[in-house]
Parts: sequence; structure tokens; C-alpha cells
Amino acid sequence: MSASNPAIKVAFIGMGPRALGALEALVENCMAKSQAIAVSVFDELQLGGAGPNFDPDQSELGLLNTPMRALQIDPSLNLPCGGFNDWQKKLGEPDSDRFASRAELGAYLEQRYRDVVGLSEVLTVTCHKARATALQRDGDHWRVTTETEDYGPFDEILLVPGQPQTKTDDQWATWEDHAEKRDLCCMQAYPDRHVLKAASEWSDRKVGIRGLGLSTFDVLRYLTVGQGGTFENDAYQPSGSEPKCIYAFSLNGQPPFPKPVDGTLDQRFDLKDPEIENFVAALNDAVAEAPDQALTLIFDALVQPAARIGSEMFAGYDVDDIREWLEIERDAPGDQETHEPIDTLRHGITMADGSAPPTVGYVIGQIWRKLQNDIRAGFNSAEKSPETAKAIVGFDEGLKRYSYGPPLSSARELLALIDCKLVSLAVVEDPDIALVRQGWRLIDDKAATVSVMINAVLAPPSLDKITDPMVVKLKSENILRETYEGSGAHTTPDGQVVNADGDVSTGLCVLGRLSLGSVIAVDSVHDCFGASTHRWAEGVSSRMQNR
Repeated sequence: MSASNPAIKVAFIGMGPRALGALEALVENCMAKSQAIAVSVFDELQLGGAGPNFDPDQSELGLLNTPMRALQIDPSLNLPCGGFNDWQKKLGEPDSDRFASRAELGAYLEQRYRDVVGLSEVLTVTCHKARATALQRDGDHWRVTTETEDYGPFDEILLVPGQPQTKTDDQWATWEDHAEKRDLCCMQAYPDRHVLKAASEWSDRKVGIRGLGLSTFDVLRYLTVGQGGTFENDAYQPSGSEPKCIYAFSLNGQPPFPKPVDGTLDQRFDLKDPEIENFVAALNDAVAEAPDQALTLIFDALVQPAARIGSEMFAGYDVDDIREWLEIERDAPGDQETHEPIDTLRHGITMADGSAPPTVGYVIGQIWRKLQNDIRAGFNSAEKSPETAKAIVGFDEGLKRYSYGPPLSSARELLALIDCKLVSLAVVEDPDIALVRQGWRLIDDKAATVSVMINAVLAPPSLDKITDPMVVKLKSENILRETYEGSGAHTTPDGQVVNADGDVSTGLCVLGRLSLGSVIAVDSVHDCFGASTHRWAEGVSSRMQNR
């Protein structure tokens, strides 16, 4: 097949997994129409398809939080690489319950990108190892400026920067300044190579980790297994090169809940088709309502499946307990978890391995995880008020302690590190923190002083906090604006930017975290290859036909 129409010229700002998904969707759409595409990629890293999060050169210690059986990201194009599960089987890794490393997925995504670029029937790709610093309107087209050159014109520009540069929060900025003055160590959790190298000299130091989410589990592996230690039979065998002690802390001090141990247990949280249909109908109604009524409709659709699953698993709660839990979650996510952090960790492990019945929260969280694609479909494609969008996104974000939980093995590793006193939760819950000559003095029920501080908190994608020069310029020109305070950019369902006047900026689109609020549940590789990318591709094709 050869294309006969003039090529659509598209600039991709970034080429990570979401950009790869969008490129695939565009190629699929244009191949069906024999439409040529000329793509220009602007990305400093040149990690085509993988991006920094899935850099194939990172260590094997950073794990995905989705088991192989649930990584359904097969390409719709006929590519030599096949799906990720096919790729893993060829490498001798067929275990469907296994949690692969981010490096493994990155190697696959890079190959998948190369396979897509090889589809020369309709596609040509030009890569610029450069950072886009500005975008300009040029009649009906757009131009891209880098630090050294100007490119264009382009029919379409797609912004897919992943996690753009963000303003450092006041607390961390103060800590960085303190570390510089006192010759202390204050660093980010990623890239892992920086932590792994620095940690080799920390055997006589105490380390603090700000955050108790998924990134914390990665950091713990960098500081333990990455320094030569091993986990065996739910116990940790130290190498002697680890830090003296590691103190993790967060605002509420509670660890996330691990996912079910295997497919057999996970299936017990599956919804029945009528329950899914009922939820989808409720969500479709909810997005058109005011915030409180929207959440009420969503909660009503969750009660029956949560009650059924709880009954089948002998959970010991009833419908009133479910409704009470949801109402607390509406106003104060996490306030239901009142046990000591170590007890929460142990209880999470027993629920995840099936030796204890699940709580209301655990069941709701697993249900919500299994509904993620339906939630995206109903939310992302709908018109909704900013207030309703904020309420639904807030509920989704709060539930991540369950729905985006770590592998069970990671939770067991944390418990093993606590048992051998390498990790302490003595100052875990929102400690007072004093800056002292030796480092940071953490004070909760007890106190500890650390001379190393690692940030394991991912900055939220608030448009107002982003400092990337290109995004800042687009904001100053009123081209990008928030959907609501603290959200990402306002976009239409097919990703087109809605400017400060409420008008669509034709040909300028955003997908992913940068548009959180217009879209939901973006922190998943599934979303990178989901319906949003196909809506965008269809929009590009439609606009070109009408131009």
C-alpha cells in the first residue's frame, strides 16, 4: 500500500509511551485511508517509546505495579514485537503473576517504537534531539522553536511531555538549600542510578524518605538489594553496605495496600456484566450532575458489587458499612485507616495473600481498579463542569492507595526490613521536622536525625506549578488554562486545547498527565494505548479532511 494524499505534518513534543500510543493510533487511522504522515519528534532523551520512566538502562529494581496477566497493551497494528506478554514469553518469562521491571517494559516499548517507525507505507519520522521551548501560530499551522532552531509549519502539534518540569515545593526547596549549606545529601528518588551510586557511601548514615507510596518501595530496593542485600523466605539478609537506618514518613503515615497475590484470588474481585453495565450507566449520568450528586450516583453503583464480593469472601460487613465508608472517603480519604502503620501493613499483606477477609476499602479499591477503563471511557469523553470533574478525579486519586497498590512481594519486603530494624516507622506520621547541623530532626512519637533525605513524592500535574519554558509561555499567552484550580490543562475529549477565552486552539493537543482534570486515571500504561489516543487520531484525520 502506498499513500497518495499530501502528508499530514505532525509534531510530537515528547516520545514516551503515550506518544507511542498516539503515533500507533494515527498510523492505524491513516493506513486505512492511504493517508501519508510526516512526523517530527522533539525529545531531548531519544528514548523512543519508553521515556525516562521506562528507560531500559535503569536497574531491574524498579518494578511495575501491574502483574503480567493484567498488562493488556497489545498493538492493534501488525508489529513484529507483538504484545508485551508475547515478548516476555520469548524471553522465557511466562509467569502471568509476575511483576516485570520498568526496564523490561522499556526495552519492549523501544522495540515497538522501532517497529512502528518501520511502517514506511504511510509514515516518515524525523527525530530532533532537542527541547521544544516555544510554539507559535502560523496561519492555520503551527511552528516549533527549540533552543537553536525553528521548525515547521505543522498541521498538528501533540504535547505529550510525560512529567514536565515542575516548581519545587517550598518544603523541599528549603531542604535543598539547607543541604547545600551543610554539605548534606538531598536528592530525588529518580533516576535510580543517582541514588544507587550515592547510597554506596551511606553505610554510616541514617536516611529519610519523604513519602510512603509506590516510589518508596523502589527506593528501599535501591538502598538494600542495590547495595548487595537479599530477600529470602520473607526475611532480609543484609550485606553490611546498607544505611544504618531508613526512616520513611508521609502526611498520614499509612502504607498503600498490596494487590492480590495471584490471578485466582484477583478473580474473586471481578464484577459481573450487569454490575459493570450498571456502573457505566451511573457514571454517564454522574458526569452531567453537580459534584455531590455525581459521587452519590457513583457510590450507589459500587454498593451492590461490594456487598456481593464481601459476602462471598466472608468479609463481615454490610451495606450500611459500605455506605458509611464511602461517605467518609468523599470528605476525608484515608480517615478510615486508624490502625498503627505496622498493623495496616500486616493487615494489607494478609488480605492480599487471601489469609484474611477483605475490608470494605480493600474491596472498593479492587473494584475501582478493575473499572479503570470504563471510568476513563465515561469521564474522558464527556462534557462536565469543573466542579464535578474535580470531585470525581479527587475520589479516584484518593483510592489509589488501594487501586494502584504495590506487588505483595514489595509489602512483604517492607515488613522484613522493619523486622530486621533496617527500616523504622517511628516517625512515620507527618512528623515535625527541624533543620539541624547534622541534617533533619524528625519528631513524631519518637525522634530521629537523618543526614540524607530522598524525595519519593511525585509532584501533581498542576498547570500552575509547571515551570517548563514552553508550557509557561503557552500559559502566559492564555493558550493553556486549568480546568479547575490545581488541575492540568483544559482540553476537549479528543485532546484539543481550550484556551482562556473558552475557544479551541485547533491543531494543538495535549494527552496524559498534563491534562488531568479533563481526563482521569492517567497514571497507567494502559491509558497510554487507550481510547484517548484513538479519539485524538480520529480528530486529526477529521480536521485534515475538513481543512
